[in-house]
Amino acid sequence: MLVKELLESNLVTVAPTDTLSKAWEVLREHGVTGAVVVTEEGRLVGVVTDGDFIRACMPSETDIAIYDEIMEKMELPDAFLRYIRAMRVEDIMQPEDQVITIGHNEPIIKALALMFQHRLRRIPVLENNQLIGTISRAQILQELLITRDVS
Repeated sequence: MLVKELLESNLVTVAPTDTLSKAWEVLREHGVTGAVVVTEEGRLVGVVTDGDFIRACMPSETDIAIYDEIMEKMELPDAFLRYIRAMRVEDIMQPEDQVITIGHNEPIIKALALMFQHRLRRIPVLENNQLIGTISRAQILQELLITRDVS
């Protein structure tokens, strides 16, 4: 079976200029943990996941003043929350050159292997270097373990 046969039809995307608050709302509305980051022209420029959001919410230990205040109170200061909410997706996303993609004519087992190797939940799918969708490990496992009739 090929990737294109399990292509996710509901492609969840965000723009690199979206704020983190807006992007998180998109993920929440669609019930997903990550999205493909695309320009207005539809060009893939990155991927953003819940892990990227978590990293953005964690202050750097190099910023001693904020870090010490947070560790003492065990709470993020309002100023830091405003800063995080105003950040843009492009500030936290995995850039295009680090995004693992797969061609639409590749076998699903190759997609599953890439997901395992790189610890991914979903991979953008390309056709002629154009983004056409995504494939998730849940879709592949559903096909392999439940849907496919092998009797």
